[in-house]
Amino acid sequence: MEEQAGSFDFALPEPSTEAERLFQCNTCKRSFTRADHLTRHVRSHTRQKPYVCPICTKGFARVDLLKRHVAGHNDANKRQKRDIVRASRVIQACEACSQMHLRCEDAKPCNRCRKKNIDCRFPDALDPDNQIHTIHAAQDLFNISNNLLEDDTRGNMGASTQQEDHMRRLDDAAQPSAGGSEGERPAHSHHSTALDPNLDTAVLGFGEHAFETSPNSLPDFLRNMPPLESCFSGHGTPRGIMDVHFDWDINFNDLDMGLLDQYNMQIPFFPNTPSTETGSIEKQPPPEETSRQDDVTGRAEAFQKSVWRYLPQSNRDYGAAEQPNLALSDSDRASEHQSHLSSRRVTEERLQQSTRDSLLALVLGTCRSANVTRIASAFPGIDLLDALVQYFLSSPSLDSTFWFHIPTFSPATIRTELLATLIAASAASTPDVSLRKLGFALQESSRASQARAFEEDNTAIRNLQAIQCLLLLLEIGMWSGISRKMEIAESFLQPLVTMLRRGGRFRRTTWAEIVPELSDEGAVLSEKWNRWVLQESYLRLVYRAFQHDRQSSLALLKPPLISYSEMQLPLPCSDTLWQSTTAHFWKAKYLSSQRSAQPPSPTDCLLDLSHLRRHDFASVNFLYMIWGMIWEYRQMATVAGKTHIQPNNSLILSSRHQELTKYLSDFEVSCSSAGRAGDQRIILQLMLLHLNAPLDEMQLFAGIEGPEEARRAFAALKDWVTAADARQSLFHAGQILKAAELLSSGQLRNFFSIAVYHASLILWGYAVLKRSITRRENTISVVQDLVSLDEDNLEVRRFITLDQGTPAIRSSKDALIELGDINGLMETLINLLRSNHGPLPESCPPLVENLVQLMEGLRSATA
Repeated sequence: MEEQAGSFDFALPEPSTEAERLFQCNTCKRSFTRADHLTRHVRSHTRQKPYVCPICTKGFARVDLLKRHVAGHNDANKRQKRDIVRASRVIQACEACSQMHLRCEDAKPCNRCRKKNIDCRFPDALDPDNQIHTIHAAQDLFNISNNLLEDDTRGNMGASTQQEDHMRRLDDAAQPSAGGSEGERPAHSHHSTALDPNLDTAVLGFGEHAFETSPNSLPDFLRNMPPLESCFSGHGTPRGIMDVHFDWDINFNDLDMGLLDQYNMQIPFFPNTPSTETGSIEKQPPPEETSRQDDVTGRAEAFQKSVWRYLPQSNRDYGAAEQPNLALSDSDRASEHQSHLSSRRVTEERLQQSTRDSLLALVLGTCRSANVTRIASAFPGIDLLDALVQYFLSSPSLDSTFWFHIPTFSPATIRTELLATLIAASAASTPDVSLRKLGFALQESSRASQARAFEEDNTAIRNLQAIQCLLLLLEIGMWSGISRKMEIAESFLQPLVTMLRRGGRFRRTTWAEIVPELSDEGAVLSEKWNRWVLQESYLRLVYRAFQHDRQSSLALLKPPLISYSEMQLPLPCSDTLWQSTTAHFWKAKYLSSQRSAQPPSPTDCLLDLSHLRRHDFASVNFLYMIWGMIWEYRQMATVAGKTHIQPNNSLILSSRHQELTKYLSDFEVSCSSAGRAGDQRIILQLMLLHLNAPLDEMQLFAGIEGPEEARRAFAALKDWVTAADARQSLFHAGQILKAAELLSSGQLRNFFSIAVYHASLILWGYAVLKRSITRRENTISVVQDLVSLDEDNLEVRRFITLDQGTPAIRSSKDALIELGDINGLMETLINLLRSNHGPLPESCPPLVENLVQLMEGLRSATA
């Protein structure tokens, strides 16, 4: 046994450092012992994965990884495990995480870069010239290494004949592979055969020392260890860094030499050069794929900061946080605040000190004790409060004269909650920042006080002034531009609608016809006029609530709460009759109008469009009635898009679309454009826009619900963007912008600013979708003449019908901006919103400014 031990004595060759690392990467200067290792490393720079699984189309950079992956498809358990591991990996780490060897994320920018406020970017692409030098050097060094290994192998084999004899003994004693016949040796048996457990002993010799042991007593990693020369550089690569059994395999099919096969090609080296195996060629994603993913993430982040997202926080009293704004400091109480208010008086009655004391008592009753002293000492004075009341009654943007009867208005006789609310509405609509804060804080106090009043006296739900107060509170909150107030206003609209519905205010029989007689005089006439004013005020309140329901439904893309079929109440009377200052004037105007019956209801106007010319407020209410039908159509279209019964659905939807289009076309004929106010033109074009464009899907694509929903919406919109409906919606969006430019200063706010935002969303979404589809299909856009969307001419009709021309909008400098120029497009839209409110940044209402910030975020993410 000693002789045998001595016969197996051999000397390990001293590896040379220079011979081990002959292959160097020209990019990062890292060196390798084998050329295929260099090839695999170069692909870590190019991010190429040429080997594709024929089952699941997953790509791999190495052929041995592909083989292992394909083998795993036959084992359900292994596949499940592999899916879990793969799901935890990222496609490409950013530079910051890669340098720190930290885990990154697929969504870019990653959380770590956002928290540290650093740029999240990928490594720059490699220089093709450096790549080809690396490949040529790798090939030359690979040939040299083959000669060195051959010479070294011949010398070692001559000096270790006894070692080969022992290895041959081990190979002869090995069991045949399961796949071959008995006695057949696998092609790689010299390197994959373990020590035979049937042998009695295994003798290992090192230098002059030798020992023998039973293989069963060896640990698994020694019993399965390959011959020692196979551990030298270039013989095999372990499959995993923790694979202790070292399942070696030097089949050349497992060596990734595809990159070196291209070294002598005459064309310049390109990072996406595929392997010579035609079955392993992977279709590379377009270079813009990563940037598109970043676009989606950036758009989602823009919406997270917008007014559409309110995230409640526990242990935080938002209402109490606004209470310090109820106290104006000495500098804030200066006379410049009143300079923002009109000096015109609508009523002769001035605010009394007792009325101011009642307002202060209401405010202090809803405040925390810590704020009472400060508020009591610095609450606005009588002059400022009186100026705010007059501003509320005279401001065109508040439109209070529609539903408040100015001739009988008296601050001393109305409910304190209502007076506080109208002062809050007035202050919140001014361009003064301190007054805005005062208005929003006063709205919180009034809202809390009004809720308590409803609880303490249930008859208040039928009281005109109490319901006026509630509706005005909802309007302040809905158009405040503060997400919390907007969500509260949306939630509390349902109780208001319920109060009106339960009170029978939508039924025609509720409204008695109060007609003055020629013989009515004195107290009789005065009593009849007061009853008429009360009923007409209630009637106008219902229509104001109906309009608010429709506007909030359009703005938030939510279902309307009031059905168009239940609007059976008569239309309001004319403004001439409503503005009568005394009972005698009212009687005279009423008798001169020769009214034969009550005005028609909105439902009657739907059935007979001739009423639109004869009655005030018929046109705008007709449009709001149509919105209920358009909403139903959009819901039908959404559901039909998810079903497989297409023929019937297409017929129903097409018929409904034509019917609604005819309704609106007939409306345009019945009411000439010259007779329509600017706000009615915006409402009409907005209805047509919603009829032809899926605004809810467009908002999802913009990122309102996050990146995943944005990608899903892209699949739903890519067919729409090529249809005529998309081009038709672009035309209506351009008409909305044209009508918005005609609004007087300060009028582009509240609902109308949302209308401009919807038009901007369609224009932006069309441009982004067109660009994405063009890049995906690798098509070249044909240069065509620009078509101005704010015009209604033959060129525009040709674009809508035949898709001829390039859509564009007109900027404030009368220059045409192509929709493909997203930066210029969004800049023009932002200027439109801001220019209506003056040059100062603080003059913009909070809602308008928040919409501008959202549009800035969308521009930054996609420009």
